[in-house]
Amino acid sequence: MTQTLLFELNPAESMFAPFHDEAVSAGLPVTVTPEQATNFRREISWDSNKVRWNDCPADTTAGSITLSLGSLPARFDHYVFCIVLPPVVTVEFFVHTANEWTSLGPPTVGNAGRMEITLPMAGEATAVRAEFTARQTGAQLISLQWWGVADSTLLTRLLDARPRYDAQWTGLVLPKADWPEVKFACGLLFNESDLPRLRKRAESGQWVGHFKMLEERARAALTRQPETEIGDYVPWSDYRYLRQREQGMESWTAEPVLCALVGLVRNDPVLIHHALRYLMCFVHTRNWCQSAESRARGSTWDQRCFLEEMSTTACALIYDWLYFALTDRARDLVRVAIWDKGLSVIQRDMVKWEYVYKMNQGPWFCRARIFGGLVLEAAWPRVRPYVEQAFADMQEGMEHYFQPDGGVDEGVGYFSVTLQAVLPGLLAYAKVRGRPIHDVLPPRLAKSGNFVAIMSAMSPGGVLLDGDNSNDRFTGDTIAILAALYPDDVYPRIARATLLQMRGATYYRQYMIDGPFAFIAAPDELPEPRCIVPVFGQLPDTGQLTSRREVAPGRSVRLHVSGCKARASHTHFDKGAFTLELDDLPVLIDRGMIRYDDLRGYYLKRTDLHNVLTPIRADGLAAEQAGAEQAVIPTGIGDAQNLHATIDLAHVWRQVMRNCEREIVSEEPATFTVRDRGELLEPQPLIFNLHTRKSWTIHQEERRAELVVAGWKLELRADWCDAISQRENLIDHRYEPVWHLQCRVGACSRFDLETRFTCTPL
Repeated sequence: MTQTLLFELNPAESMFAPFHDEAVSAGLPVTVTPEQATNFRREISWDSNKVRWNDCPADTTAGSITLSLGSLPARFDHYVFCIVLPPVVTVEFFVHTANEWTSLGPPTVGNAGRMEITLPMAGEATAVRAEFTARQTGAQLISLQWWGVADSTLLTRLLDARPRYDAQWTGLVLPKADWPEVKFACGLLFNESDLPRLRKRAESGQWVGHFKMLEERARAALTRQPETEIGDYVPWSDYRYLRQREQGMESWTAEPVLCALVGLVRNDPVLIHHALRYLMCFVHTRNWCQSAESRARGSTWDQRCFLEEMSTTACALIYDWLYFALTDRARDLVRVAIWDKGLSVIQRDMVKWEYVYKMNQGPWFCRARIFGGLVLEAAWPRVRPYVEQAFADMQEGMEHYFQPDGGVDEGVGYFSVTLQAVLPGLLAYAKVRGRPIHDVLPPRLAKSGNFVAIMSAMSPGGVLLDGDNSNDRFTGDTIAILAALYPDDVYPRIARATLLQMRGATYYRQYMIDGPFAFIAAPDELPEPRCIVPVFGQLPDTGQLTSRREVAPGRSVRLHVSGCKARASHTHFDKGAFTLELDDLPVLIDRGMIRYDDLRGYYLKRTDLHNVLTPIRADGLAAEQAGAEQAVIPTGIGDAQNLHATIDLAHVWRQVMRNCEREIVSEEPATFTVRDRGELLEPQPLIFNLHTRKSWTIHQEERRAELVVAGWKLELRADWCDAISQRENLIDHRYEPVWHLQCRVGACSRFDLETRFTCTPL
């Protein structure tokens, strides 16, 4: 028997089926066997294999995935199956030995997150099989990460043999009694001479609440013992690529930076020492990625250098600010770690992956290149050209990232986190190089105020949920910094609403150091927040259109229509979707996105989970829009009274329609009509989809539905439809249930459907 090729994760564990590695998984000896499911299939993607089916009777076997095996070293005694399974599906694993199939254990029920199923090996197997059972009818999605084998005895010994460190870091961190006066390494964002100003700011009326939250988070971190978490990989809270035994720990990125900043402002040696402990933990962690999947022997797969970037940024800031408290040996250890574990990996991705220059990732990665390079060049002068290349790459990336109209294609959430990285990087570069900040800002950034206004929600500081946005408020420090850079634009009018005391924790906090950059760089004073949504606005390159009109003094109706540029990133299959806010309440909603390590996030991109018209396929499922290979842009005119918007959707419906157009017409603010016209390639039923957080009252005979929310009644009339129905259907970005209203008409070849809405203040 031929030996199975193994991909070593560590001396005790190896993968024989790295489904997460697209370069390897396509050649694996896999057999797909449908059973009761319709269109049971396997799809290979860049970080997993997806198993899907369109429908399956409840409590029946949907199908199975079988992988042929060669011989395996005798020392392995357990199988390890990494899989993401919804709660309505079970999986049972079998092995083929001695000409028969044997179950390895009882079925496992999914939990929507990544699981690691460890089962004892049973004889010398020639194949292993995963059999999936549907617990309820409907379409399902499963993600296969990798299958492998383990030597449980050796694994226990390896885990027990991990080195232990104490909290003093003798020889690396100077004893507190020996600390000299505060002296920064280079002054990335501020230096020791700025501390009196920051101490005064921390006590000012404008900033006291924001700094109080920074201090609370920093002092809460004092209870953490980071030395106990040192391993081969940095702690991380996104479980997509994380081993089960490594789950349950938060990132190290933010806490030490907060401890260092607050410690300096408060002159608190306890906080300063705690930040230094984290810095030493980074230095003594073997890899600045999150798991062995990115370092498996024989595989070049990686998830890009996000953690290397965040680790480098955190270490550079702590090293810069707390340089005075480190020994010379520690300083050299930090510099070598920043280069070996951080910058070298980041540089690899910057030269290997050309696409990163066309989206948020490249500019984001350049922050660490600038921070890390600037602190290194004081000791290693030949690093200076590397810093200049990082600055040039950031500028190139931002030129691609911003559209000519000042917008970005990735939605407001990614706009926030991208500039959360880019702006501090540019501030540090300008400060250390002695250049005026406006000389180094991306030229198109000056136009982004229009994008921010159009994509803002009616509630000041709130945002629309277009694309992969998992929070309905501006996140991070971006708006507050922009308020300082562009004081005459819209940013100061909402910046105060984006400070920490005005918004809660978000999913994005795991990706950002939230709060200190605003405290350091934002204006001393910010006005009371107010709405910045324009009466009418459109982004002809980004593909967004918005209208805000009053039906009575102080009572407003806001409509928004979404399109996209060609090949937009972090976008959903929802072109032509519209949303409605009444006053500052989202009523016809976009669900947004949830954590990426929750399997339900794949569903939230679906077309029928947005406010669009969808054909219904022969199998009863809603057809999906195709990816936008060309721009799909809403156009129109509007003022305080009228709105007329159109969007040509033929391109995204090219697989099922010859032509398709959506038009929204409103001659006065309280009423509007959505007109959908088109021609299908073959007759199909159609559904007009709407999504709300409350249920409707349906008047079936009148083809009418009413929705009553705080202060408003919304009436829908769809004279064209055969039936109106509703049900709770999945969740929104807050993990709260959403009501899905469907107006349905039978199979047709051509359609011209007018759906009328009336908004009545109560």
